[in-house]
Amino acid sequence: MSKRLVAGFTAAALGLGAAGSGSVLVQAMLAPSAQAVPGGSSPAGPVTLGSSTSPMPDVVAVSGHWTRQPDGGQAAVAEPDHNAAAISEQLISGTARYTAGVSVDPGSPYAVGALVFRSAADASSGYAATIDPNLDRVRLFDLATGQDVAPPAAVALDTGRSYAVDVHVDGARIYVAVDGVPRIDASDQRYQGGHVGLHAYNGSVNFSEPRVRRVDANVSGWLADGQGWTATATGFRGTAPAGANLRAVATDQAPQVTDFRADVHVTSACAVGAVLFRANSSGTAGYAAEVDANAGRLRLYRIEDNATLGTFATDITVNAVYRLRVTADGGQLAVHWQTDLMDPNGYAPAITATDTTHGSGHVGLLAFNGSAVFQGMALKGLDTSLQGWRTAAGSWEPDARGLRGATDGLAAGTDAARFVPAVASDVVASLDLDVAAPATAAVVVRSAPGGTGGTELRVDPGAGTVVLKDRATGTVLAGGVVPPDSFAAGQLNRIQLTVRGGQAAALINGVQAVAGPAGPAEGSGFGLRVSGGGAYFQNVRADDAAGYMNGLYQPGYHYSQNSGNSSDPNGLVYFDGEYHLFHQDRGRWAHAVSTDLLHWKQLPIALPHLAAGESWSGSAVVDANDSSGLFGGGQGLVAFYTSFNHDAPNGNQSVHAAYSKDHGRTWSTVQGPPVVENPGGPDGGWDFRDPKVTWDAATGTWIMVVAAGDHLRFHTSTDLVHWTFTSSFGYGDWVRGGVWECPDFFELPVEGQPGAKRWVLWWSTGAVRPTNGSSAQYVTGTWNGTSFTADTDPEQVLQADSGRDYYAAMSFFGVPDGRRIMLGWMSNWDYAFSPPTGRWNGQLSVPRQLSLKDIPGAGLRLAQEPVTELAGLRTSTWQASDVTVTPTSANPLAAASGRSFELAAEVAIPSSGGASGFTFGLRKGAADSTAAGTAQETLIRYAAGTGTDAPTGTAAGTMTVDRGQSGREDLTRYFAGTAADDSSTAWSSETVAAAGGGTERRVKLRALVDSSSVELFGGDGTAAITSLVFPDPSSTGLSFSTTGGTARLVSAQVHELADTSRLTAAPPSAVLPAATGTARHNLGSYAVVPGGRWEGTGAGLAGTFDKDSTALSTATYSDVRVVATVRFGGEPYAGAMLRSDQVPGRGYGGAGSVLLRASADGATAYYVNLDPNLRLARIFKLQDGVFDPAASVLASVPVLLSHGVSYSLEAAAAGERLTVKLDGVEILAVNDASLSSGRVGLNVFDGRAAYQDVLVTGSG
Repeated sequence: MSKRLVAGFTAAALGLGAAGSGSVLVQAMLAPSAQAVPGGSSPAGPVTLGSSTSPMPDVVAVSGHWTRQPDGGQAAVAEPDHNAAAISEQLISGTARYTAGVSVDPGSPYAVGALVFRSAADASSGYAATIDPNLDRVRLFDLATGQDVAPPAAVALDTGRSYAVDVHVDGARIYVAVDGVPRIDASDQRYQGGHVGLHAYNGSVNFSEPRVRRVDANVSGWLADGQGWTATATGFRGTAPAGANLRAVATDQAPQVTDFRADVHVTSACAVGAVLFRANSSGTAGYAAEVDANAGRLRLYRIEDNATLGTFATDITVNAVYRLRVTADGGQLAVHWQTDLMDPNGYAPAITATDTTHGSGHVGLLAFNGSAVFQGMALKGLDTSLQGWRTAAGSWEPDARGLRGATDGLAAGTDAARFVPAVASDVVASLDLDVAAPATAAVVVRSAPGGTGGTELRVDPGAGTVVLKDRATGTVLAGGVVPPDSFAAGQLNRIQLTVRGGQAAALINGVQAVAGPAGPAEGSGFGLRVSGGGAYFQNVRADDAAGYMNGLYQPGYHYSQNSGNSSDPNGLVYFDGEYHLFHQDRGRWAHAVSTDLLHWKQLPIALPHLAAGESWSGSAVVDANDSSGLFGGGQGLVAFYTSFNHDAPNGNQSVHAAYSKDHGRTWSTVQGPPVVENPGGPDGGWDFRDPKVTWDAATGTWIMVVAAGDHLRFHTSTDLVHWTFTSSFGYGDWVRGGVWECPDFFELPVEGQPGAKRWVLWWSTGAVRPTNGSSAQYVTGTWNGTSFTADTDPEQVLQADSGRDYYAAMSFFGVPDGRRIMLGWMSNWDYAFSPPTGRWNGQLSVPRQLSLKDIPGAGLRLAQEPVTELAGLRTSTWQASDVTVTPTSANPLAAASGRSFELAAEVAIPSSGGASGFTFGLRKGAADSTAAGTAQETLIRYAAGTGTDAPTGTAAGTMTVDRGQSGREDLTRYFAGTAADDSSTAWSSETVAAAGGGTERRVKLRALVDSSSVELFGGDGTAAITSLVFPDPSSTGLSFSTTGGTARLVSAQVHELADTSRLTAAPPSAVLPAATGTARHNLGSYAVVPGGRWEGTGAGLAGTFDKDSTALSTATYSDVRVVATVRFGGEPYAGAMLRSDQVPGRGYGGAGSVLLRASADGATAYYVNLDPNLRLARIFKLQDGVFDPAASVLASVPVLLSHGVSYSLEAAAAGERLTVKLDGVEILAVNDASLSSGRVGLNVFDGRAAYQDVLVTGSG
């Protein structure tokens, strides 16, 4: 076959054409050194030229036939005219190097081999750099379209010869060299990040071991002023000559408001390391913050004239790792200095200065007079789920507030425009927007791949209008007005645009602003536009409508966020027709509003991290009469929150206040000191948090109750600003274990006793074993205006919810009909942020109405029931009645099913021949849906205490939720591993006369079941059990059975409940794709302790767990040597490459250890520990599970370890000598004679760790 003929096949398979900009370089055009040619006739070589590379996780076949070779390479076979692709979990984005040898087999001379990078997990999109001996060319093309990114380079190539293909990416720049000779240097914006892999076409191709190096930074476009910069596995190293500066500047970004950080590791005694900001492209003008160990100081200076703007004297140790952060906003400059990575400090600036010489510019790095290493360079900017951004016009720069788009330099009437070519046609777009007149801003969906056309939502704050427009024709589709309390100066406003089929609707700050027809679907693109000035965009997401609020395990009718962390409810308040739900999201108050307690609309973050500290939990009230004096005679909301400053002892937790004059849309802090100071003083270290404020009508005063570790403290006020401590409650016998948190205090009438009222004091505790991780407790009593007196003694603290997952509950202030309505966080401090839920994490209970009942023989008890509004979600009902069931009966609920539903049931147990218990099965799956081969289901068991086989150890009249086979349980230790993880409580029943004679015991229950939770309520409401569960979406069955006798199903109703947020009822179709890849190790059979998920992947034997999980050998050794390639973070399991929705929005981190001479449970061992979070390598000794920071660490050394990088690790114990080598260099050695023999283990801590090519040698 001729080369001309095969060229036609190649074009058909891979496409032809050109897009992007680039140059083809032949050997004569660029010197082999790839340095810039004098006079600027050729660009400088990438900053990663000459950098070392590391191994990476094996590629896994997507198509074609792939065989791993003994040297780590791959042999690929693609069928004629077909592609073969294999993808690694290794990701690269901003700046990276990727290299491998490519050899086309002489037996298939028309084959093509390629390196794939920034690719989708299925190789459907991304870049490919090819070796094509048939056409004698090196080519760079787009996998999605087959288009050339730059014209191919003509190079004489032979089959049977291996060519070293070396790809360097740096932002939009793509540089391809072959055998050290530059061939293509292009600029293209299509893909900002993705996987690396290998690709073959039309035959057999052999690849040598692929290797990679990435710069750990989110900035790019690096220009270096010398050859002393090297990207390594442990950081970006600059080695400056004596007395000279060496700079590297990231020229792709030039923010005005800057927030930039880097970890700095000065490795030479007299060297200086610095970060640059607002710098020019050469780094010779702007600002710098330097770390000078020799002088013992930080210094902030203006670069061009070396003018010192501020200094901070501090001890700086050579070879230690520090985190340096700089900020610039207008003329205000600041330097933050973090010296502790375990207990973070550096929240307050070490240096502040005012200088207006430079208003914007690049960030960069500097080494002086020796070596300095940098890692984790991060510029604060846009938080977005989208990639593939392209700038069509205008200025688009990262900014501490997000992304700033501006029409700078554009002709009048021309929009600044930035777009993503493809997202979805039916789409939900959400973002936070700050734009002020005369500028306008727009969101565009359904645009063509080139960014043209589409349906536009344009916001004009000056005119107060919102317009939907067809951009292709200019037709106005619908118009509306900007809602009140929106677009004040500096205000972030939550925009949500939903386009489905022929309809479009937009919310602004939770209020519908416009609705009407949508434009035609010209494409599935997404864009942002600005006209007439500048605008700020943040938290930009665009989801396929079918996937919106439809992540794995995401609830149908419980509150959750589309992405982010939802935890403690804060500031629950009703005001002027709206329920406000604030809640914790990583030390900030997230915000949503509703008119019915069920359908919630997201708003921007209300209280972010502030200058005084993070904004932890608290409450809010309506100041209807302006008792605070903050509202000029009007009314508004006042919020009380815990301020936590990482620099102070235990955060110096104190109560601060903020107020809102615009229905909670914007907030101002009450100036001055805290409204309630930490009891330990201005620098006190007490646990002192979670203020709950309520109104005492009897005394006409405000009451604040604050949790203080082992007690609660009461304060009173008449003006909400000045508070007086009056009393405390708790201490001693009241304490059940764990820190007291999240109190509530409210008065309720006693049902059936006119005029009788009692105060309820509520708190949550955790996280210790006596509370099973967390608990919700309360007592009733009286309040005399200054102190609380309980009705009961400390032995009678009551459990508000007996489940594992009801914590930090809080009631609403100001509900207009007088109801007391409460919401709780459905989680437990044993696994608070560990659920395997992907981009979203955390959900709240259904709103519960509380009442107070006097139970004969028991006393006052809280009763809970779902709010009546919930009944409005019922869409269909299946029911059965009067069904007698024996242990051999068929399942009477076999015809019922549901994923999100309500079960209301009454069961009768006859006095004669009655069952010893009964069980409801919820979310029941196929017979083999668990790992043990049994059916998935959550079991609701009632122990009657009668019958022929009454269970032992369970009190009569006890209800238990057993999630031991409910679904996923390998996420954490104390979830469903043993019976101790079940939840049980006494359950009320009623004895009545039976129709056929005798009596029967009647038991009622009501279960609210959702995608990942069960809330169970007792017949009289005084018992409740709340549990998280993680069943497969396909597990939707129900069952009912008895043991030891007969029971009668008096009635059962299964109400299907409508979704309140998602737009489609279809759940995700699969939970976990099958693991792929092979783990190579000689560990032999191993036991996993105490739990966790370990599986073979392309990265090796990979463990994922929220705490310590260890795969322990059964063999024991005395002298032993373990060699492995280890990496941390990345994909949580092998199949996740194809299910990115299951990966947390901020990815997986993790640390890990190799255990030597370990006991069978891993509680005693030498741990060779690598921790990228702490930038530290250690040898520590654990004995009987005890870690003493002062005595257990035998040796440690700072190392700029990073997630997503593979390291060669060697750990050895020979006699008393323990040694550690990293990438072939000994970094630790110490003697210890405590442990003489034991097992070998591979460990993960708080994330993911993977071990490949594990070789254990030693003597037993």
